[in-house]
Amino acid sequence: MRPLVAFTSGDPWGVGPEAAVKAMRDARVRRALRPLAVGPRAAWAAAGWRPALSPLMDPGVAPGSVRRAPNREGGRSSYEAVRLAARLAARRLVGGFVTGPVSKEAWRLAGAPHLDHTAFLKALTGAKRVAMMLLGGAFRAVIATRHIPLRDVPRAVTADAVVEAATLAHEGLRDGLGLSRPRLTLCALNPHGGEHGLLGREELDVLVPAAAALRRRGLRLAGPLPADAAWAGQAAGKSDALVALYHDQALIPLKAAAGYSIVNWTLGVPLVRTSPGHGTAYDIAGRGRANPEGTVQAALLAARLAGRAA
Repeated sequence: MRPLVAFTSGDPWGVGPEAAVKAMRDARVRRALRPLAVGPRAAWAAAGWRPALSPLMDPGVAPGSVRRAPNREGGRSSYEAVRLAARLAARRLVGGFVTGPVSKEAWRLAGAPHLDHTAFLKALTGAKRVAMMLLGGAFRAVIATRHIPLRDVPRAVTADAVVEAATLAHEGLRDGLGLSRPRLTLCALNPHGGEHGLLGREELDVLVPAAAALRRRGLRLAGPLPADAAWAGQAAGKSDALVALYHDQALIPLKAAAGYSIVNWTLGVPLVRTSPGHGTAYDIAGRGRANPEGTVQAALLAARLAGRAA
């Protein structure tokens, strides 16, 4: 039987509801799963949702009336939609869930204690370690740090962070995607891999020891390699996923290669959660221009993962 997969609205005044409605209508999605809409009924209806398309669960939080901008009501509404979908997944009432894009600013205005899905789901489930894996076409990358300013990245790149991200990537690829011995490549932080300390010591002091520790645990890991070489290697089929060190080291190549089809997969939580790799796009919300391909791919991955977990 096709798994039941929940779609959260994301920010009700962004493109999330429209992209999800389009994805639910997509023939590939209809063949793979049974959809459930989660979020404010008003936002779903405005995006074209109708009862014939899917059941709907409304958390009962009004989305407000400020359109195409971050606001407190929209933040609270999207936050509670994620909470409800996660509870459904935890109770095995749905096989997984696809989250629509949210605004960190709106969550802050709403007083949310967490500002992104990954941190929220870690707290909700009590997971000890989590990571984001981004997938697009033939490319995959896990990120060793979170959404932090670029100036804070060198301090956040620790051996523990690298080992944790690589281990979660290994387990996700093995258990979720069925790769028995996944091949990983660790990206360096500095240009040319630091040139033996001339351009930074993070490779010598942090990354090389972390890579050695991972190999001792039996992981198939190459690197650290300069990030451009690591991405070229994955393009040539030499690795199943990269261990990137910060957000843009992963997202810029992925978006250049895969565009709107990128998917974010949360590793480490005892739930199946995916999302499209784009933001709220307030500037085009409500105008019928949302590209649903990221939501389609996120839904197909959620259905695949739910099937393996069943």
